Amino acid sequence: MSFTTPYFTLPKFVYLEPKDIEEALNMLKQHRGRAKVKAGGIMLVNLMKERQIFPEYVIDLKNIEELKKINVTDKGIEIGSMVNAIELQNSKLLKEKCPALAKAASFMGDRTLQHTVTIGGNISVGMPSTDGLPALMSMDSVLEVRSSEGIRFLPSSNLVLGIGRTSLKEDEIITKIIVPYSENVRGTYLKFMNASEVAIVTVAVTVRQEKKKLALSVGAIAPTPYYFDNSSLKWNWEGSVAENIKRASDVVYTTVQPMSDAVASSEYRKEMSKILTARALKEVFGGA
Repeated sequence: MSFTTPYFTLPKFVYLEPKDIEEALNMLKQHRGRAKVKAGGIMLVNLMKERQIFPEYVIDLKNIEELKKINVTDKGIEIGSMVNAIELQNSKLLKEKCPALAKAASFMGDRTLQHTVTIGGNISVGMPSTDGLPALMSMDSVLEVRSSEGIRFLPSSNLVLGIGRTSLKEDEIITKIIVPYSENVRGTYLKFMNASEVAIVTVAVTVRQEKKKLALSVGAIAPTPYYFDNSSLKWNWEGSVAENIKRASDVVYTTVQPMSDAVASSEYRKEMSKILTARALKEVFGGA
């Protein structure tokens, strides 16, 4: 709920409840440019209440069961876009194979809202402080995006173009997140916040040990998260953990160019990015 808006009601709109993804896509095509999709709806409702957007139609995906599943397929681990934050946290499969995402889900809104927050809705708003996207980027995940014209696959790192802007077209819906399957996965998600629980820096780390692949993403410091892999972090799998962590955190510090806003200065975010990177890597690789 927004406490800054003078409005307590929503603008008038037509509420639509498709029963399956095909019906939802046809509705989006029919009302293209005049409709918004409701996944969790928290940001959508706030924007409407604050009179920042005026959709004529709201298409609610809550009844589409195929978007609420978590499965292992030959493509990898498939997570439906309507899986909510509580389900992400409690899934045994995700805690074992996608630990960064399972931990990030615990920060997706307060506990009273986490049955409402969905992974698709969380990443689609395009805001720097959202928790899902850095975790998905650290897992090298791919988004299945559908429209009435067909399906395309979008790397999660290419979703957000800027604050409040994504690469989704007006008639497209994220239907699944596909994560590469690995046997031995370690990962974490750390979030540094101010007293109002607004994110200053977030760091997600995923390590696929058998493939010797490390990926790290830093969020909340710029319009889009930063992504690093073993090469860009100058990670040496044969070297000492302590030296690797120091080198990697130095790389993050020298690379990121954080924004300044009412939450924190660029300089503070830059320093905390280095500190949080070191903490996350120590958690994943062991104390160093």
